[in-house]
Amino acid sequence: MPDINSILEFIKLELLERRKRPLIGILLFFVVLGAVFLLRSPVLIVTDASFDQLYGSLRLREERARLSHRLFRRVIPVTVTETAGPDLVALAAAGASKSAKLVIFPYRYLEGAEYYTKNSPKTPVLVMEGTRFQARNSSVGDFGLVFARINTEEDLYRAGLCAALLADGEQVVFISDETLPGEYRDAFREGLRAQGHLKDPVYLNSQSDFSPNSEGGCAVLAGSAGKFLEQSSKIPIILFSWIDPGLTPRTVKIIFDDSPWALAAELIRKFPSREGEIFVSSKPFVFPDRIDDKRDFRKIRGKIKEKLQKN
Repeated sequence: MPDINSILEFIKLELLERRKRPLIGILLFFVVLGAVFLLRSPVLIVTDASFDQLYGSLRLREERARLSHRLFRRVIPVTVTETAGPDLVALAAAGASKSAKLVIFPYRYLEGAEYYTKNSPKTPVLVMEGTRFQARNSSVGDFGLVFARINTEEDLYRAGLCAALLADGEQVVFISDETLPGEYRDAFREGLRAQGHLKDPVYLNSQSDFSPNSEGGCAVLAGSAGKFLEQSSKIPIILFSWIDPGLTPRTVKIIFDDSPWALAAELIRKFPSREGEIFVSSKPFVFPDRIDDKRDFRKIRGKIKEKLQKN
């Protein structure tokens, strides 16, 4: 007759094994999930040191993790030197992965993108133009590339909506390093008027003697106009930039970010494009701790989601 203690010991071991089975199943599930994640073709985003510094290293790591999680595939930054030639840029991208799902190049490395696609014709390539207030000169679809263009009119319309709220009836100043084409001015003005701001904005270039301490209700800064951030300012600022929000003064209330990291998920969702172009809007960020009235914060958050309705 079996010993009662032996029977109890056997029962305990059996129960322990049964408890382990679900844990082993869960462990195997995550191992398989991790293997699938690693085996999926990655997305490559070409950047350079100056961009990384402006964007912020911690922010870059956070965005990379967020994108990788959202896309369920690795997102790999390919950092090249600002002076790298097209062959070296293409070589760096090719060395990062032999089977990329998509390679995103900034417009300044257009020649590198062309060189890459000649040598890796099976890998899709997307060239991001960023916020450019003048039209691109090169033809669309050269070398089989797909171009991503920022919907600047929609961005400026939304900036106009927000500027009108921040200006509270005072003058709005728009400063950029390029002359705004008429259709872009119209979009910005339409945004202002949609919020009841009837004063025409003042347009200045980045070489102007504008002082952020002068009278005014809101300033919109684009391009190299960001130099005004270094000066003491008393008026709310809307900034078109990739800069790390944590590096901006408290007078910056909203940032329109058109960087590849901000827009990669939407770009991949819209890719490929039969037209050879993909249109996306910048990703606005409103500082909740820099808008004193929370009702204004909620109102601005609502306005940045609106779209320009063309007649």
